[in-house]
Amino acid sequence: MRILFMAVAFVLMMSTTHAAIYQQGIVYVIYDEAGDAAPVDKTDLNVNGVPDVVEDIATQVNAARELFKDVFKFPDPLESERFNATSIEVDIKSKAVMGKYNGISGKKVRQHSKHNPNERAIHFRVANTVNPRKNSTPTHEYFHEIQYGATYFMNDWFKEGTARWAQDAVQNIKEYPDGKNIPSQLEDDTFAEQVYQGSYDMAKGFWYPLALNMNDKATIPDSLIEKYRYVDGSPVFRDNIIYGANVVREVIQVMKTKEELAAAEYGTLNEWRNKGRRDERNNKFIMASVREVYHGKL
Repeated sequence: MRILFMAVAFVLMMSTTHAAIYQQGIVYVIYDEAGDAAPVDKTDLNVNGVPDVVEDIATQVNAARELFKDVFKFPDPLESERFNATSIEVDIKSKAVMGKYNGISGKKVRQHSKHNPNERAIHFRVANTVNPRKNSTPTHEYFHEIQYGATYFMNDWFKEGTARWAQDAVQNIKEYPDGKNIPSQLEDDTFAEQVYQGSYDMAKGFWYPLALNMNDKATIPDSLIEKYRYVDGSPVFRDNIIYGANVVREVIQVMKTKEELAAAEYGTLNEWRNKGRRDERNNKFIMASVREVYHGKL
């Protein structure tokens, strides 16, 4: 075991023949040092024996966690009744394992985490081709953990739509979709059915327009922009603006209150939580939550 002290993070590295664990705060990145699953980009600018992309993944996750938890007041998945965990583990896997996905989120807590069998960890996977300086997959997957900790509703137009929305935090969005039609669209059943068929595309097709119509413009503090930088010195947060933080948070909170209604249409609460989280009958309850927040105008 070796311990490295760095200017911005405490790093713990535990190595075996091919596997290693990199720690930055409560985030642990688990990766192979050699072989097909090892990070493709092996650049090591700070010459500490850890590929920069490994450190940068941890930095992006920590940055996203502080922004959503402390600044925008989203529920902390670590503290949710569903997880009750103390750490976050990110497994770097080969594209052969990941297939078409850059990231895959874990829906269940690890009762015995990989870095410490006495700790519980939430977890997700990231492909070994991902470079966080160019790709916001770590933020996307971490936001899934926020969703899982806060509600059992998992229909794609909500799940993937808001996770894609969350990527705005570490991107520079130059042009947002127009939200002027939202008042009429929210009352249009035909439009709603189109939304229900969506997935990632609903970030631009629904959630951004909703946020702009409600003028929900939030600012990322300068202190966070300065605090979180990748190994090469570039900032994690590409600008200081994100639309929708209050809207999405409040919709999720209202959705939680409608779980028993959705479960009653499916079966028992336990049956719904186990098998009905993506049931199409959920859509009307999620949309009802959106309408409730919209008409409440935050």
